[in-house]
Amino acid sequence: MSNKVLHLSSRFDEAKSKAKVPGDVRIGEQIQWYLEAVADANREWMATIECVPFIIGREDDCHLKLIDKWISRRHAEIRISGNHIWIRDLGSTNGTFVNNKKIALSELLNPGDIISIGTFKFCLKRKQRSTIRMAEETCAMDIKDDVNCLSSSGPRLRALLQSRNVTTLYQPILRFSDMAVVAYEILGRTGDRELPADTGKLFEMAEWLGCAPELSSLFREVGVQTGKDLPGSPLLFVNTTPLEIYQTEDFLVSLEKLHAIAPLNRIVVELNEKAAAVASDLIRIRNALKKLNMGLAFDDFGAGQARLAELAKAPPDYLKFDISLIRQIHLAPKELHKMVSTFVKATQELGIAALAEGIESPEEAETCMRLGFDFAQGFLYGRPLPITEVTADRSSP
Repeated sequence: MSNKVLHLSSRFDEAKSKAKVPGDVRIGEQIQWYLEAVADANREWMATIECVPFIIGREDDCHLKLIDKWISRRHAEIRISGNHIWIRDLGSTNGTFVNNKKIALSELLNPGDIISIGTFKFCLKRKQRSTIRMAEETCAMDIKDDVNCLSSSGPRLRALLQSRNVTTLYQPILRFSDMAVVAYEILGRTGDRELPADTGKLFEMAEWLGCAPELSSLFREVGVQTGKDLPGSPLLFVNTTPLEIYQTEDFLVSLEKLHAIAPLNRIVVELNEKAAAVASDLIRIRNALKKLNMGLAFDDFGAGQARLAELAKAPPDYLKFDISLIRQIHLAPKELHKMVSTFVKATQELGIAALAEGIESPEEAETCMRLGFDFAQGFLYGRPLPITEVTADRSSP
């Protein structure tokens, strides 16, 4: 490779703190994709696809920089949609090839496919990586820099739970048929600046401290208490943590408490698709929600091992297709469009409404509407806002 230069993107920061995962459950697994060089006698190497889109070309800012006279500055990009991966040519001079066939614009990929760019050849491979391990295994957790350790942040988090020092934001959900706002998703935020502002990191911390269900319940209660008076009595979508599903008794008690706060409002409880797929008490939860006049939604569909057959056992009212499937969907291969359309139709045949999550552009919205989605959510229609701003927008002419 004397006439070629290879540059790989940097790895994530290795400075991490460690803690034990409570509970004896495995939440799910993710697929790690990577490119392995082939037909290179001088060295063996591989490039992990850490960022999406994963740009390949000659420019310094490409995630995989390759120097070759046949390669354009920004030659191609790789994107991941749920469990599916595809490559798109970025108008390169000499084209992008998959299994020795030049692609027209974009094409779905499968493990083992050979991607040819210039004189480089790569074999696409994948492996499974756990997102949460079994109990007693050690795993890494990123904590905000100014939180030195769990022993110091624990009291702050527990004080927050005691004082109920949280706020909630509301993001609109629209119906495609008439573009009317019919619901809001409630999203929690902490009021303590010494705790992680990122909700994902906050819940990571809460899980390690064993109080994630309590935090999740608090966000729901505060959000419903404030949102029940929204004009038009819209649906209120509330979130759960995966671990709550395994503590069924406590979870059902929290739902009854939520119903007591707003008995006249229609509340929709979102369960993570990965957790719902393995929850043995799912049918019981579904029946309890019906008695409370609450709806059920499965979140992040398509991000994990989505199986429509399992949905038929305890069908939700709404199925939220993961943002990874929706992002840049107008640029995705036609094969992926057909696949998503098939999922949407099969969902609707089960009596479940299909919701496209994470729509940010008119092109994405137009494609989702064409593919048959019933509802839409995303920054294109509105960012999460405090209740005061939501009511101000609704009252504006």
